[in-house]
Amino acid sequence: QIQEQREKNAILDSFKDGVEQGLEQGIEQGIEQGIELGIKQGQKEGERTLLNRLLVNKYHEDCSTWLCSLTMEQIDLVSNLLLTCDTLQELKDQLTGNK
Repeated sequence: QIQEQREKNAILDSFKDGVEQGLEQGIEQGIEQGIELGIKQGQKEGERTLLNRLLVNKYHEDCSTWLCSLTMEQIDLVSNLLLTCDTLQELKDQLTGNK
């Protein structure tokens, strides 16, 4: 009986150690994923902010709300259209045609 109890205790200890290690690994992975996601979101926000500054300088209109409604693909299109469109409306019209 003593041997059985020792075996049970060893199994329980091993299980607890496994759970603790699993939790530690899960937390580390979660932190890494959170950091990566934060970096990506920060980059997207930075792109939108920079593009808005360019739009304000060229068209004298704050477009931050409008830019937030666009996909990243559309943001890329806007950055290219900014070089060729003379008015904000022309840019928006061409973007709509490019969807």
